Amino acid sequence: MNGPAAEERIAQLQARAQAERLATQLAIHEAREELAPLRSAAGVIGAAARALSAGATAGGIASTLAKTGMRYPWVASIVAGAALKVLRRRPITLLIAAAAGAAAWWLLRPPARERNAAPPE
Repeated sequence: MNGPAAEERIAQLQARAQAERLATQLAIHEAREELAPLRSAAGVIGAAARALSAGATAGGIASTLAKTGMRYPWVASIVAGAALKVLRRRPITLLIAAAAGAAAWWLLRPPARERNAAPPE
């Protein structure tokens, strides 16, 4: 296999390898697009878990909410839109929900001595 036949065979193999690489890249891109909402939801759930954890402080919660809003602006816009809609239609309902959330956070947080205790050595 010398000459034009060998060159043609090499060109065919190179074209096939390029086509397979492109197909693989497309499959990876499609898989990432399909998993993007799941990754976003997992991130929001993780942020909520960190915000409601036993060691969370008010500043830490505000920081977590701000970071979550920056990472996932669509979540922040949905929550803000829903809150404004409820605030316009039923302001007492929103205030009761906010008060219940604050009370639950206050009651479920650890006592001060556990939060400020040094870790065991």
